[in-house]
Amino acid sequence: METVLVILVMSVVGECGAVEIEQSTSTFSPSLCLVSGCSCLENMPTALVDVICSCQQNQVLKIGHLLEVSDSSQPPPNTGSLLVENCHHVELYSRLVNKMKNIQNITI
Repeated sequence: METVLVILVMSVVGECGAVEIEQSTSTFSPSLCLVSGCSCLENMPTALVDVICSCQQNQVLKIGHLLEVSDSSQPPPNTGSLLVENCHHVELYSRLVNKMKNIQNITI
């Protein structure tokens, strides 16, 4: 029964044209995809990544380029959209958008 469920879930994800590329594990990570409450979905037709962060209570999200801000989390370089919601506060560091050359939408 579990095998059938896994195949069904993979089939639904495949039909949507998106694949989750990393899973959330902690409140801080160099990769924004690994921050608790965040997920990264690769849009198969465009090869761009949709980053979605739904913060937990009192969570602070620092998003920046790691070479410039060491305690920030960095979105993938091929990020197409960034959605951030329910955070206590969000810090977007300078030059972040310049590094994400494919970004089309930022929603906070």
